[in-house]
Amino acid sequence: MKNYTLTQRNIEKSCYVFRPDDRRVITRYFYPGGSNGRALNIWNKILTLPEEKVNEVLEETLDLFSSRHRDIKQVFTKHYKKAGKSIKYRGEISTARKLLIGSYFTMEYSPVSAALFNPSIVPHPDQDGTGGDNFRFIQSFRAVGEGHISSILFTEGVIKKNGELVLERENKLLEQGAVSLLSNSVYEITFDKDTELSSRIIFPVTENERMGIEDARFVRFKADNGKYTYYATYTAYDGERIFPKLIETEDFNKFRITLLRGRGSQNKGMALFPEKINGKYVMISRGDNENLFLMYSDDVYTWENPEFIAGPEDPWEFIQIGNCGSPIRTDRGWLLLTHGVGPVRRYCMSAMLLDLKDPLHVKGKLPFPILCPEESERNGYVPNVIYSCGSVLFNGKLIVPYAVSDTSSKMFTTGIDELLDSII
Repeated sequence: MKNYTLTQRNIEKSCYVFRPDDRRVITRYFYPGGSNGRALNIWNKILTLPEEKVNEVLEETLDLFSSRHRDIKQVFTKHYKKAGKSIKYRGEISTARKLLIGSYFTMEYSPVSAALFNPSIVPHPDQDGTGGDNFRFIQSFRAVGEGHISSILFTEGVIKKNGELVLERENKLLEQGAVSLLSNSVYEITFDKDTELSSRIIFPVTENERMGIEDARFVRFKADNGKYTYYATYTAYDGERIFPKLIETEDFNKFRITLLRGRGSQNKGMALFPEKINGKYVMISRGDNENLFLMYSDDVYTWENPEFIAGPEDPWEFIQIGNCGSPIRTDRGWLLLTHGVGPVRRYCMSAMLLDLKDPLHVKGKLPFPILCPEESERNGYVPNVIYSCGSVLFNGKLIVPYAVSDTSSKMFTTGIDELLDSII
């Protein structure tokens, strides 16, 4: 069969495969279904236990779960208070009994048991000690657990000058951070500074994202004053509707999440340019589920008036095209990696070049895919799909993390000059 991709000749794939891991768990509040009577029955049963039995059951529970969470007692205390409000309990009981009650209103959830995919990559805020010979990065993933609920996880690593990829140790414990609701459309998540980045998880908080935080496209944005802020567009899902949102952070320790506004913020696949153009923020979108559009805004939270850039033109993308993350600035133009959907809903990755000053102008397009699923990559949760949410340039190489059939993730590199030379 004809292979019209660059895979064999121009692309070097990393040996790393990022896979789901059901050993990584978080805690969630558990309240039995039905009326408050069921919860009250559980509560009263624990109240009738002798103190000696309370201590015995609590000790066993702590032995089983303390090593799986950073501070399980704090979790039990929080859930005791939350359940107590629901059943309107006002009595005084021992600390041990409170903790034990809280344990019955707690459940574990494995947010990455089903899939780890749709990655993006950005330069790490801390490049100290790299000396320009190495490149420290942060990679984000869409993690999926029971019930197809999506969240965001991170890894850190270094790419050496010779192209070698070195991942930092992954901490198996997961931390959800402290949530502050600022309004109906804005909230913040703050993590303890001593928690490792690989432990931090951005899990759904508000009702409009209760079924998932999907496909975060992180980008390092350079302001006019030279200061960097990291933004990520993502799709929130409540089980029926989608809500485009924006994450912003300076250090990956504190995250601010805002619901995007405007007629242009009505669909999936939004990706922010890494700098302003002609004094305005710029966004790639796919407002009609088929074609690529461009939007300008004075306000990073409000998007209107999408303008057409390009549509599906080649057989591997006749169904639709979309972006593979934020455009990358090169001397020749904005490099935009794209994905296209072809026969039997098979995804392939390609690229186009947009004018630096007027990105509505397409300077050229790659006449073939960069990458299509290999035979070993075709099977998974959603077969025949490769997908990326962002890439970076380092030392003349384009570094692209990508998802494999909505199940796991890999990474490839290719020479930027050779890629640009192939765009016509």
